[in-house]
Amino acid sequence: MEDYIRESLKIQSFIDDLMNGYESKEVEFKSAHGGFPGSFWETYSSFANSDGGIIIFGVKEKNNVFSAKPHTKEEVAKLRKAFFSSQNDKDTISLPLLSDKDVLDLPYSEGYLLAFIIPRANREQRPVYVGRDPMTGTFRRNDEGDYRCSPTVPTQMFADRESTQYKTESRILRNYTWDDIDMASFRQYRTMFANRTPSHPWTALEDLELMRKLGGYRKDRKTGAEGFTLAGLLMFGKTESITDPECAPDFMLDYREIPSDTSITRWIDRIYPDGTWEANLFQFYRLVLPKLQAFMPKPFILKGDERQDETPVHEALREALINSLVHTLYGGSTRIVILKLPTAIIMTNPGFLLVSLNQYYEGGISECRNPSLQKMFGLIGKSDKAGSGVDKILKGWRSAKWRRPYIEERSLPDKVELYLPMESLISEENLRALHEKFGDSVYKLDYNRLSILSSAYLEEYVTNNSLRNQIELHPADITKLLRELVKENFLLPSGFGRGTMYYLSQDIQLSTNVPSSDVPSSDVPSSDVPSSDVPSSDVPSSKFISPEEEIMVLEYCCQWRNASEIAHQIGRSRQHTQKRIIKKLLAKDMLIMEFPDAPTSPKQRYKRNER
Repeated sequence: MEDYIRESLKIQSFIDDLMNGYESKEVEFKSAHGGFPGSFWETYSSFANSDGGIIIFGVKEKNNVFSAKPHTKEEVAKLRKAFFSSQNDKDTISLPLLSDKDVLDLPYSEGYLLAFIIPRANREQRPVYVGRDPMTGTFRRNDEGDYRCSPTVPTQMFADRESTQYKTESRILRNYTWDDIDMASFRQYRTMFANRTPSHPWTALEDLELMRKLGGYRKDRKTGAEGFTLAGLLMFGKTESITDPECAPDFMLDYREIPSDTSITRWIDRIYPDGTWEANLFQFYRLVLPKLQAFMPKPFILKGDERQDETPVHEALREALINSLVHTLYGGSTRIVILKLPTAIIMTNPGFLLVSLNQYYEGGISECRNPSLQKMFGLIGKSDKAGSGVDKILKGWRSAKWRRPYIEERSLPDKVELYLPMESLISEENLRALHEKFGDSVYKLDYNRLSILSSAYLEEYVTNNSLRNQIELHPADITKLLRELVKENFLLPSGFGRGTMYYLSQDIQLSTNVPSSDVPSSDVPSSDVPSSDVPSSDVPSSKFISPEEEIMVLEYCCQWRNASEIAHQIGRSRQHTQKRIIKKLLAKDMLIMEFPDAPTSPKQRYKRNER
């Protein structure tokens, strides 16, 4: 009985934490006291097509505040029965994903909550859709909640789960000839291929046969049609041939090196289709990789009697760049952007992950949207199919003692962003800065605590979610460390639940609204500190705001966005974005606030004024 009580208390604490954090990308509450909620299946679809999540029955909302309203044991039994009956009905949902072990009765207060643990559907199962029509019944999840996908999303999901012949990259392009291929690119590729494996039988093939082996040319055995494929043109094509309406009209490759002070110039180096080169993937790779690797350290390492110029970091960068190119969703608006910032590299490509985030970090699973492109890079020794690419990226960054790379999925439009920080969490500079703020006490902290404080120093604040990308600990252990750092007066919390933002306590200008060292050790809000009052060390001294910054913010704010999201999108500090750009656009009535009566609310978001 004592074990049961102890476990029940854990469950109640867990649910309380979730409710304090409101609904999130991973959790949604529903009352279900009026019967089984029909909106359940939209959330079921969105979780299955995104990264999974939990739906909990027995929680009600009033004035944006959540409170438990548990069900009786009899009500839970009826809801459970209704769920399994509907889950096996094709008119309700396309695929049953949950078994009995995935539906949990949670003792809470004097009743029960009912939790549905919905996994991310695998590549062969997606799309998971409501009703019989995938084009109108497919949902995905973002920070705003569930949203209905446009028909292009389920269409691509169907293509992703089919065999290679149905993939977008294998589409035969009508009336394309060798005149549309940049022969200089193809010759350079052949030379690299032959130099790497001179005895390979394909090196002696005629151009057309080699192109066929690579997947750049094929014959449709059903229709008899044959010709160059989308993959062949993307890799070796001429710029105007690639951007022809028959091929990929919105195809765009963009590399930019951003200076530390963007008030002087927006970039100091850029590679984009400007007419001076053939803008295909092969040439983009050849031009961009050396620029990225030029920033990497080259320690003196001997292998035998020869110096090795390529370090694990160089290999990691090459793998990351190729991953971005071969996993892109080609079709529709295709814009691949590589940003070299002073302290990070960000690689953005259209599409969504074919594996879950956990599978991505674990590695060992090879799922590729464009296998022909992967083959082309692989034959010149620049890619493999072993699912080890992520391992190489993480290993390379560890060797440089830099912060852990991480990846994020974004929606509307769907895109994947890989972040490669080029700075150490616990550098001598960071330690000196923390010592100035907290004195000798920082030297008594262990590595993980120092990592958290260093991250808060660099990023202005940390959250439980952001630290998962930097510290290899379970989220519950991260929460425990955050609470201890709050108790020890190193951090101050602001916000709610798992979305709580933690600032360095010495960076907050204390006022009557800011708690002292006896801050509660929970993730519930203990402060209404306006985020805009938190100074940033990397705000440019100049107050100049470029027109491009304003345009980027307005384009991004087609829906409600918070200041952190906007800053992240435009690659500027949160302080600069909040105090300068957003403030200016609000004054010009070009942005509106979601909560105009509470301008400093931690939940404040902004949207373009369509008037």
